[in-house]
Amino acid sequence: MLYPRKPLAGRLASTLVLFTLMTALTAAAQDLKIVTLQGEGAVNDIKSKTVTEPVVEVRDSRELPVADAEVVFQLPAMGPGGMFPDRGRVLTTRTNGQGQAAAAGLLPNNETGRFNIKVTAGSSGRTASAIIAQSNSRDLGASVRSANRSKSRKWKILAVVGGAAVAGGVYAATRGGSSAPTPPPVVPAISVTTGPVTVGGPH
Repeated sequence: MLYPRKPLAGRLASTLVLFTLMTALTAAAQDLKIVTLQGEGAVNDIKSKTVTEPVVEVRDSRELPVADAEVVFQLPAMGPGGMFPDRGRVLTTRTNGQGQAAAAGLLPNNETGRFNIKVTAGSSGRTASAIIAQSNSRDLGASVRSANRSKSRKWKILAVVGGAAVAGGVYAATRGGSSAPTPPPVVPAISVTTGPVTVGGPH
């Protein structure tokens, strides 16, 4: 028995619907994002083993938190970095009801300098990744003072530039946009008249 063939337009419509569905599923598989809540730019103290534990939040395409997502924190294999409580450089955990996860128990190693923590998250076939930058220091106070000096120099430069701009504005305002020079103030003439002086004996 022969069945009638579908019109060409119908086949094209079916193909388009299938392609759209596959595209939507592919996009949905990538609709995760990682937001760093804590730890970006932190300086860890090697002497006191004081660190700022990274905390991230996993969200979906609607910016809603994703609970029970798998999150992996990975430290560098060499150079500045640290380790987790099991003395490893990889920590796998899951997000809580607010979609948040922390790299609990992170300890800095004995090497100073900057390093990156790679973070990956996955849930229902969707994935996301992010980088958290930190650094290790043996003198945390010196690092803070250096950062403060840098900020101080920045504000001094801004103050000088701002002062120059204000002075230029005042000068332009007093000039009034005229090219003719401002005449000097007129000083009124002062005349002194001396009357006759008489000298004589007592009367």
